[in-house]
Amino acid sequence: MEQRLFSSGKEDYSKIYAIYFPKLVRFSQTYLHSQEDAENLVQDIFLYLWENREQIPSLGNMNAYLFTVVKNRCIDFLRRQTKNDEKKRSLSELEEKELQFKLYSLQKFDENNFSIADIEHLISQAVDSLPARCKEIFILSRMEGLRHKEISERLNISVNTIESQIAIALKKLKVALKDYMPLFIFII
Repeated sequence: MEQRLFSSGKEDYSKIYAIYFPKLVRFSQTYLHSQEDAENLVQDIFLYLWENREQIPSLGNMNAYLFTVVKNRCIDFLRRQTKNDEKKRSLSELEEKELQFKLYSLQKFDENNFSIADIEHLISQAVDSLPARCKEIFILSRMEGLRHKEISERLNISVNTIESQIAIALKKLKVALKDYMPLFIFII
């Protein structure tokens, strides 16, 4: 007898939901214009999974499966968005190019090619390439989770300096990770 997804019921579903919902929302939000659209898209996927749990076999790589489903739904969403004439007219040329870039990036991204170790290595290399002070501030903020005020007090520099250094770090990381755009969500 073939094992089914969420074989032990709500416990499995709740565990998977708790682990993956925030990650998938961050992933989809990188491509969709609003937090609400990203949350709705991911929520629809989890609803579909629950409603069809009897038909979906147990998955070997839940991570790859979920990111593939979200990627495909984002692509569908972006395609619908670009076809919407009213929406298209309201987009500036820059927004239109950004939308096309996001669509291209999503279509090229293959989540099966990356293990967690690969992702951590790529991000680590990109962070290591930052200037020393910028790197220190970025690590305190994004990796250690300190607030700007806490970093300011610890390093004896202004909050404005913190904000500008983080903006510089994000800009440089975005360039360094441009070929791996979906990985950028792990450090935002």
